[in-house]
Amino acid sequence: MLRILAVLLSFICTLSALDLSLEFHGCAFIGKYLNSDTILYNMDASVEIYCTMVKHKDFSFFMSYRDDLDMAEQTGGVSLDPRYAHYYIVGGFDLLLKRLMVATYFMHDCIHDIDFEVEGTPVFNRFRMQIADPDFHKSSRLHSSKKFVWSVELGSYPHWGYHGWDINAGADYNYEIILKPVVNIFRKNNIGFDIYPTFHITKGDTSFYHQHLFQVNTFYSKNGKRIGLELAYNILNNDIIKDPDKLWLLSIFVEF
Repeated sequence: MLRILAVLLSFICTLSALDLSLEFHGCAFIGKYLNSDTILYNMDASVEIYCTMVKHKDFSFFMSYRDDLDMAEQTGGVSLDPRYAHYYIVGGFDLLLKRLMVATYFMHDCIHDIDFEVEGTPVFNRFRMQIADPDFHKSSRLHSSKKFVWSVELGSYPHWGYHGWDINAGADYNYEIILKPVVNIFRKNNIGFDIYPTFHITKGDTSFYHQHLFQVNTFYSKNGKRIGLELAYNILNNDIIKDPDKLWLLSIFVEF
């Protein structure tokens, strides 16, 4: 009996040390492609919500949700006409140290065609590990005064069978690496200007897929919130799902 009480007391003490307060961060944007042919790529929009669920010292558990909406110009000049939506649900853990952030998480995402039927809707389940500058973390990024932060992510798409169904059905992705350096060029008072290329390489069964972007933005920041304009250029994009290669995207965004 005393042993049971000791275990319960230890468990209660552990719970009392946990920070169960919810901490939310997020971003949203809507952008227009600056190309003349808008049959496939006309406008993009996205919303992402990130929530720290439980925290204990430098260790935390988080969940996030993201929704990307891709729009094409339809007959009659209709611009805001969704072509397909890409949903992401993420859960994972991160360790925020003085000089490094380490995170590992599981991501489930899928793409749904809108207004037309396409067989074999892509469904993905991937594992990722991230190593980054601690100020790259969503709780620190908008408050950071650093001129340079970075992130490296490694991902794996296991092709496991589940009741005869491949948990990564729809595309031949296997492994990926994502590099994200961010350089602050100018900041004075609440105004800033960032440059941040993204290099994303995915190994497939038969080839490598590339999604390389060069991005710049200017923003107004106050109390850990930002609003601004971003210009992105697809340096190289031959992705099997979405490939706006050599296209420009001008967006307005908010972050908190």
